[in-house]
Amino acid sequence: MYYLDIVPEILDARKVLDARVALHLTVPFDKVGELDALVSGLPDIVLHACENRGRDIAPFLTVLNSGALDRYDAVLKLHTKRSPHLRDGEVRRKLLFAMLCGEQHATFRALSAFEDALIGMVGWRDCFRSDPLYWMDNEERVRSVAERMGAADSVKLGFFEGSMFWFRPSAFSALRSLHLAPEDFEAEAHQLDGTLHHAVERCFTIAARSKGFLVKDLRGRLLD
Repeated sequence: MYYLDIVPEILDARKVLDARVALHLTVPFDKVGELDALVSGLPDIVLHACENRGRDIAPFLTVLNSGALDRYDAVLKLHTKRSPHLRDGEVRRKLLFAMLCGEQHATFRALSAFEDALIGMVGWRDCFRSDPLYWMDNEERVRSVAERMGAADSVKLGFFEGSMFWFRPSAFSALRSLHLAPEDFEAEAHQLDGTLHHAVERCFTIAARSKGFLVKDLRGRLLD
């Protein structure tokens, strides 16, 4: 949670599911007090203080690596994406929120996919990128990360741009094996491409597939 004015949108997303669904929020150290005040009195909210580094990816991996998500069959990864360098950054975030958790029937349909033990990720097809154009300046680093996690043979471009999706925590075991920490990521300098967090964004599906998991869209269709 970097942009705290988006907290109400996150809370509204949880209402689509159940008020008792656990909500794990990462927040920069200097904003912990402010966020704590915003969610004070609300049930089942866990705050994870973190360094403002690696955008949403490094904080997410810190929580994933801690084992805090291991008890869940399915988790929805959202973040307060604003993308100030894009004219439609706000629209993109709102669309992703709406598609992933904006309506109860569609949300439960996405969740039901995880009844199949082979499903590792579920996301919005319209933001799934597999055209080689979307390697941008990241292919070499993606291949390096994949090799380190024993997934060199599973490298294939196909990722959810914006890094918001439903996932099964066990599907990311290969990524967890790297024990990536915030200090492994570049310091924030408004980078648009070519950083470790851009590479890892493209590695979620690789990690899942390397362990035999499938990636599907919100209608249950396979994403290849």
